[in-house]
Amino acid sequence: MDAKAYARSDPALRLSGPEQVGATVIRLMAGAGRRVSQDLPAKALDNLLVRLGARRFENDPNDPPWCDEGGPSWIIHGDPAGLIGGFLSLWIQALHPLVLAGVMEHSGFEDDPLGRLQRTGGFVGTVTFAPGSEAQEAIDLVNRIHPRIVGNAPDGRPYAAQDPDAVDWVHCALLLGMARCWLRYGNKPDPALLDGYVAEQSRVAIELGDPTPPMTWAELLDHIEAHRPNLVVNAQTRFMDRWLWSPTFKGSTRLVLPAYQAAHSAALAAAPAWAHDLYGNRRFLPARFAGGAIAVSASALFARVA
Repeated sequence: MDAKAYARSDPALRLSGPEQVGATVIRLMAGAGRRVSQDLPAKALDNLLVRLGARRFENDPNDPPWCDEGGPSWIIHGDPAGLIGGFLSLWIQALHPLVLAGVMEHSGFEDDPLGRLQRTGGFVGTVTFAPGSEAQEAIDLVNRIHPRIVGNAPDGRPYAAQDPDAVDWVHCALLLGMARCWLRYGNKPDPALLDGYVAEQSRVAIELGDPTPPMTWAELLDHIEAHRPNLVVNAQTRFMDRWLWSPTFKGSTRLVLPAYQAAHSAALAAAPAWAHDLYGNRRFLPARFAGGAIAVSASALFARVA
């Protein structure tokens, strides 16, 4: 898929005016930072993620990862923009009231926000980079937990984490958020990789109970469109929107809040227009984008001091 085909399939990502300038500045400054510091920002980010509990995976020729080494998933999930993409994915996922009800009632995100982010990021990293047997173990663990995540949403409708519709929404929203941030902030993003990315990630969705996940980028957008009539903003969504902007970090972890909010701002700047329209906060986008652009660019230049 070339850039023009991508723009036709998802015109909301086409930038103009201040947003185009901001995205260009991020890419130029990030590239300059990588060249000046001999890629030390990426190394510093890697070390930071390891200190936060992320793992480094060793290659095992007898137990290859589910996603091809050096393939689309490795490129997109391995880019520092993937961290920002994770924030966007969570923000989009929260628009599904049944999915969000399960998170609100069965997740410890309020008490341990960093732990929740680490576990989510750890799962994505494992099914992408880890030996295949470890990826299967991660899937099996989720499949043992999901049967217990059942209940009723505030509107009275029942929810279940194993519902194929819920699994499909979470899967598609994850890929949408990751891909959009990579396309906007990533290192030399190439829309031609999107079809392969969606195809590689389909195995994860199938293993989690989605019998017909998208196999191409166009199919992913079709799935998103099919879900949109079910998306709403209710009291739980409003709470999650506020919480995602200012999580309840405790103790010394509160020091990371400014950096977190900068990344969150940049993430929302890459969100599709329909998501902003649902949340009703698109009017704040220019200020959030400006703050995120400055912070992300500065991080790319100065992360070597970490």
